[in-house]
Amino acid sequence: MKRFSSSDSFAASVSISSSKEEETHKPSQGYAREFQAMLDSLEEEDNTEEATHTLKKRRLTLDQVKALEKNFEVENKLEPERKQKLAEELGLQPRQVAIWFQNRRARWKTKQLEREYVALKANYEALKLNYDSLERQNESLTLQADKDKDATVTVMQLAKSWVLRTKIYPKGMLLSPA
Repeated sequence: MKRFSSSDSFAASVSISSSKEEETHKPSQGYAREFQAMLDSLEEEDNTEEATHTLKKRRLTLDQVKALEKNFEVENKLEPERKQKLAEELGLQPRQVAIWFQNRRARWKTKQLEREYVALKANYEALKLNYDSLERQNESLTLQADKDKDATVTVMQLAKSWVLRTKIYPKGMLLSPA
């Protein structure tokens, strides 16, 4: 017993229904044939797409890659004349050269972003260490200022109480209150 795939069973059901339609409705006969023709053409397209996907991807030779890299270092943008010249020199299609340059620019940009990220991260870490150090120094100075303020208040209170207990005369004599 043959098993049908979903497309086979669908096509079979269409052909069964179309044969019934042919018996009952003669005017719709053209639609069933057109539909079957459309299904057949879709299957052919699927088969050709599968065949093209199974072809191996053509790789560039080491010499071609070196030449392209050298040209990329000179200028990472590609003028049409330069693209045509490079393609002819390397035995490639101009579109292949254009796509290689586009991919290379994308890789270059990614690497550039990675380098910038590393530099920014290092700057951030250095600034964070500096900030943390300044924060600790600020706390230390604040504590010291609070101690100095307390000491100053104490000295001022002592001085005030001493002034109240003693009187200073112009001749430099000190008398204590009686």
